[in-house]
Amino acid sequence: MSKTLLFLRDHKIESLEQLNRLAAQKISERDDLLASVQQSERRLAVIGTLKKHIINYSKTRPIYEEYRKAGYSKKFLEAHREEITIHKAAKAAFDELGVKKLPRVKDLSIEYAEVLAAKKQAYAEYRLAKNDAQELLIAHQNIASLYEAERKEEDQKRRKDEQSH
Repeated sequence: MSKTLLFLRDHKIESLEQLNRLAAQKISERDDLLASVQQSERRLAVIGTLKKHIINYSKTRPIYEEYRKAGYSKKFLEAHREEITIHKAAKAAFDELGVKKLPRVKDLSIEYAEVLAAKKQAYAEYRLAKNDAQELLIAHQNIASLYEAERKEEDQKRRKDEQSH
């Protein structure tokens, strides 16, 4: 309890309402930062997948063009099934991602580095906000339990006074 009182004093928190307001703000900040980190993770996954498919597509494109020129020959397909399957999978991934013009791998690598740096920054801020929110919630619980203990003590005292009269 003394740590809680010191925490409240150090942060200049003078009322339960102010503590509740600060806790709500920190929780909101924490949740926003977590959403930002998760959005960055999703974008990193898309970039990674896109890079992999662009590389696979460009490696297998000559084989697929030969396959087309051979009139989609079954014999050619059997000889180069793996490359053709990889090529088709890459094309399907581009369609699924809605990619009309393939970006350059170099551009994707630059974007990946930028998103990763932003994610790391947001995650560092998230950890701080999470710790701050946790401290505020603990302080809130301690103060609430103190008020509850005081209320129970007053109720017991009032009952004793009523019984003695």
